[in-house]
Amino acid sequence: MKRIGFLLLMCHLLIFSCKKDKIERDRSSDGLSHEDVLSLEKNSVFTNETLIYKGIFEGDFYGQKVILKLDEDKFSVEYKGQSYNGELYKKDDGSLMEVVSKKKKLPFQFLRWSDNSEIMILNEDGMADDKGENYLTRISDK
Repeated sequence: MKRIGFLLLMCHLLIFSCKKDKIERDRSSDGLSHEDVLSLEKNSVFTNETLIYKGIFEGDFYGQKVILKLDEDKFSVEYKGQSYNGELYKKDDGSLMEVVSKKKKLPFQFLRWSDNSEIMILNEDGMADDKGENYLTRISDK
């Protein structure tokens, strides 16, 4: 009788001690179609490169040549035959920069890194140029 009771107790423990693992569904993309997720992945700008706030960048701003020189927290810009100097302020995660000139007002105020070799000049509303212009490319690390 003791053996039967012991066997029943052991069977009872084995049956009820086994738990089912609760699997939670990933809900991070609920409401998005597969195409939406692919589009977001394709168009997202992400880099794990450390941004280097030093160097010389060259490009066009609405058809006019721009030369931007960065030196950590200072900048100088040559645009339309004039020179602008001032302070560089890093915003958010550092990918957004605000340039504040000392004397003359620059025609742009915000810049955003595309990657470590390209900077985009943002419009006054903080958006990029719809035509894909206004990019400055690194020409030197000095």
